[in-house]
Amino acid sequence: MTKQDKVLNYLTRGKTLSQDSAYSMFEVGNLRATISDIKPALKKSGFTVVRSTGRQGETRYGASKTRRRATSRR
Repeated sequence: MTKQDKVLNYLTRGKTLSQDSAYSMFEVGNLRATISDIKPALKKSGFTVVRSTGRQGETRYGASKTRRRATSRR
């Protein structure tokens, strides 16, 4: 299992990752690049990437299920 697969599985379980936690858990040196690489796979699975700020000001990444918009038919 690749590092990208590990990050993808972790995020799709509803958890978030910071750069430090990604490095200590999965030895990912550049989380931003990894997120960019797995973004198409997340989108294909119906997820979107969510970026937030943690308590210490660090950037955290997560995945959230994409909701379909209701479209009005005329």
